[in-house]
Amino acid sequence: MEQTKIIRGKEMALLIRHKQPHKNVTVQTISRWLKQVLIKAGVDTNILKSHSTRAAATSAAIQLDVPMDQILKTAGWSTEKTFQRFYNKPVIEPGTFAETILSSVI
Repeated sequence: MEQTKIIRGKEMALLIRHKQPHKNVTVQTISRWLKQVLIKAGVDTNILKSHSTRAAATSAAIQLDVPMDQILKTAGWSTEKTFQRFYNKPVIEPGTFAETILSSVI
C-alpha cells in the first residue's frame, strides 16, 4: 500500500486499476486477470476457471514432483484425500505454469 500511495490517493482497496483512475478493481477484473495468467501458464481454461487457481497450482506442483507433504502444508490441508478428491486436475504444461507464476512475482 505504501509503494502505491502516490497513485492510489485515498483509495484503500488492496487491488486497484493500473490505469487512471486508480480505483478498486471489480471481481470480474480479478477473474479476467487470473484467467489470463492461467492461459499463459498452459492451463486449459475450459477445465479450470479463474476460481480454480488453487487446483491449478497444486496440480501443477504434483506434476513437477513437489512432495505431497509440502503441497498439503502450503495449501493448509491435513490429508491427501482433499487434494485427490477436489483439486487434482489435469494441467497441460505444468513447467510453464510454475515459470509464469514465479516470473510474475519476482
